[in-house]
Amino acid sequence: MAEMNDKEVQEYLMDLPDEVLSHLKFSSPWQYNESENGYADPDSDGAHISNNSVGKEDSQYTRDMLQSECWDKFNKNPQVNTSVRGMIGRLTGRGFGSDSSVLEIQNEIEELELDPRNRLYKYWPQYLGRSFVEGELFLILTCHTNGFIEVDFTDPGTVKDKGDDNSGIIFHPRKSTMPLIYNIENGGLSQNEQIPSIFIARYPELILEAKKHKDFSPQALKNSKSRKKKFRQFGGFYRFMVAFDKGFVTKRAISYLRTVLQWLNHYENLKKYEIDHKKASGAYVHVFSIKDPRTFKLWLGLSDTDRKKTAMVAKKTPGGSLVLPPGVEHEIKSPQLPAISGQDSDILHMITSGLNEPIDITTGQSQGPFASVKASRGPMSDRIADEAAYFERFLIHDFWGGVFFLKHKIKGFPSHFSIKEAVDFDQKKNPIFKKIKKRPEMLINISFPVSEASDSESTARALLGVKHGPVAESVGVSNEVVARRLGFGGNYKQMRLKKATEDENLPELV
Repeated sequence: MAEMNDKEVQEYLMDLPDEVLSHLKFSSPWQYNESENGYADPDSDGAHISNNSVGKEDSQYTRDMLQSECWDKFNKNPQVNTSVRGMIGRLTGRGFGSDSSVLEIQNEIEELELDPRNRLYKYWPQYLGRSFVEGELFLILTCHTNGFIEVDFTDPGTVKDKGDDNSGIIFHPRKSTMPLIYNIENGGLSQNEQIPSIFIARYPELILEAKKHKDFSPQALKNSKSRKKKFRQFGGFYRFMVAFDKGFVTKRAISYLRTVLQWLNHYENLKKYEIDHKKASGAYVHVFSIKDPRTFKLWLGLSDTDRKKTAMVAKKTPGGSLVLPPGVEHEIKSPQLPAISGQDSDILHMITSGLNEPIDITTGQSQGPFASVKASRGPMSDRIADEAAYFERFLIHDFWGGVFFLKHKIKGFPSHFSIKEAVDFDQKKNPIFKKIKKRPEMLINISFPVSEASDSESTARALLGVKHGPVAESVGVSNEVVARRLGFGGNYKQMRLKKATEDENLPELV
């Protein structure tokens, strides 16, 4: 079929019957971007929804992809960010610290935490936050010949490839809870790096078990070895890995990540649909009706360039004016869509359940009566106490235990300290004291912030006595235990000495 020229098109349009002309309807973009040759979205800078969200169908994610996705959620999702930052503050905020009543141990703590190479006073909150986001924490302890221990962070995403079940870790063949070698991916190097576990430092003979693994590489371990004499007792190694994870006797923490991530993706997809719905509710179109058939035919016969200059097709400026010829009517129409707000509460509850936080704290908006909000604080206070206990055990036994073990081997720091303690009562009910040897880490006190989620007033009334005497006198328990239950953690002896110093140097209070 031959192509019609402009004159033939105009003649054809003028000959169209009116009943055919009345059925012609078409649309035109209300904003047109010449550079893009198409529609210009007026809300292109609107709320961001991650393109990495899982679709409506479940996808099989590998562990490193899960950790990368959780890190992305922490940076972009308000629920995750609020939950993680909240737990960081409740565990390592104001009141957090490590100290000891033994001066030698206290000096070592201050040296390690305050040294510019470690700056643990700054990085403990960040290290703990990474463990909440990615479910794991890997710290490298680098030994110096003078006994100083340097602490460095390793991104969990770089512990990958090879090892048992491709977990990036070589475990003891007959003890699945004892890691021996960590495989670290170095993007800029041709070969990955391997770092021995702290268990290799404690039991150097375990390196023989690691050598049996097919992925063991002496070449990859060379950056962790030294020829210096002091490190021969560790098999030549001077760098060791200490790990803290939230898995349940698994090689890597997968379930912890997936529990939080899956429902976050559902929630974000739902919010994406809601945003589209809100955009549609606020949309509108200009409807022009040309009543005169001849005028309509003349307008249709215009060239594309001339037609764009008319009021019907030209870009509309909000607040502007339209001048229409006789026979042309104009109206603005908006879609009438049903409201869908408040339909996502069930999925939001799945998210807060995975994050283990009340919904009002996660969203920053109180909902429900005061009684229901107050009822949620008890379980939340228990969870904070549980997380503090888990972190305290890691700090004392894994981190500080490893640090003082290395210091003992390298510079002869005492492996045990003799502490005078009451061990029994004699027949006259007088305490019997003996010198007890304890490892340095067992003489460290970890103090945590006092959470407002706990009912401090009720605890104080119960422990200090209102209708009865103080618990320390009525039951005979330690004053230090009572102080810790009240939130006064840390070195109890040091607090008593500080009080004695104040009594000596300051005037008596009236």
